[in-house]
Amino acid sequence: MTMLWFELIPQTLRSVRAHAMRFGLTSLGVFWGVMMLTFLTANQIGYDQHFGDMVHKIGQRIVYLFSGAVSKGGAGERGTRLIEFEEEDVARAASLDSVELAAANLWLGSRLFRASGRSKLLWTYGADENTLTVRGYEIAEGRGFTTADLRDRREVVFLGETAAKRLFGDERAVGRYLTIDSTRYRVIGISRHKGEQMVALGPRDDEIALIPVTTGQRWLSGNDNVGNIIMMPVTREASYAAIEHARALLALQRGFAWDDDSAVGSFNVQDVLDILEGILFGLKLFLIVASCITLFVGSAGVMNIMLVVVSERTREIGLRKAIGASNTAIFVQFLAESLCVTLISGLIGVAVGCAMSFGLARYASVSPVPVVAPIVVPEVLIVIFLVVVVVGVAAGLLPAMRAARIEPAISLRA
Repeated sequence: MTMLWFELIPQTLRSVRAHAMRFGLTSLGVFWGVMMLTFLTANQIGYDQHFGDMVHKIGQRIVYLFSGAVSKGGAGERGTRLIEFEEEDVARAASLDSVELAAANLWLGSRLFRASGRSKLLWTYGADENTLTVRGYEIAEGRGFTTADLRDRREVVFLGETAAKRLFGDERAVGRYLTIDSTRYRVIGISRHKGEQMVALGPRDDEIALIPVTTGQRWLSGNDNVGNIIMMPVTREASYAAIEHARALLALQRGFAWDDDSAVGSFNVQDVLDILEGILFGLKLFLIVASCITLFVGSAGVMNIMLVVVSERTREIGLRKAIGASNTAIFVQFLAESLCVTLISGLIGVAVGCAMSFGLARYASVSPVPVVAPIVVPEVLIVIFLVVVVVGVAAGLLPAMRAARIEPAISLRA
């Protein structure tokens, strides 16, 4: 048996080399299936990470509550009552068990900014100490808003990365002053670059400026409204409950029906995720089905050619049995040949799939238009390798069993 294992590899390679053309053509199905499985899996992982990053840019768990109006039973504007959120409403939403954080998000319109001899129009929002966290901002320089900023109505501003470059160019912005309309503000922080966003309720987050909501009320809006309420539920699954609970609590305080969408509207990022997850699931299902069909066809081709090889080598098998080769030795020999063919074609398929993935990823890094870069994960390559081994064993099992059952006396008379 020791001699068998010592000779197994060279015997297998000699047999495969003797039928190289035949094996090469029949193993194209395995090669193509593994190549596409590698490439499509890398793309799938790339899309998963890409959309995960896009969701992170919006806010990992963000829900918008929009103020509206309720009917008083009359007609026209006189027959409606506006529902406008105030600071107490934000605190009420934050007190819910289904809500981790709640914040103000006051839209103040497009305002004229002046700094370093530049004049720019920037979309401006009023924010509180939790707004940056709920909206998924990361601070690159400086700091965010504090309770003291809101309490003292300080003239401070937090700039998106692009907004800071538009006003100050490549110069350091934190600590410098600018004017919004005619009021002087000090820059306290700059956001980390977000880039493209999957969903944007307004301009990109990189292009806006935020000031304390109390300062915005004092100098720009002229009232105590906080605009929209944005909430971070404790979990994504709890986002729907958070909307219902917040709407019910506000309805109790403001005197409207809790299910009145016209009084309090909402936008839940989980709705987008549900659609996205459905699309990604469809892509995964297509990937699995297409790859399995291709690998099945490829393995069937390898199995058929191995059956032909067994029939052509009947005399050889009989001679080996006549001089002492066991059924197990014959079985292992032909199983090894099948496994060798599928492994070689599979490894080439993995190499080509990885090369295609790396090439597309490199193109994505320099492309002027957004391109999702594939991501090759070593753990996935290990799984693909194990799949190839299973395919090789499955393709060679029947031919190897048929070879092992050949009777020496019958085969030598053939």
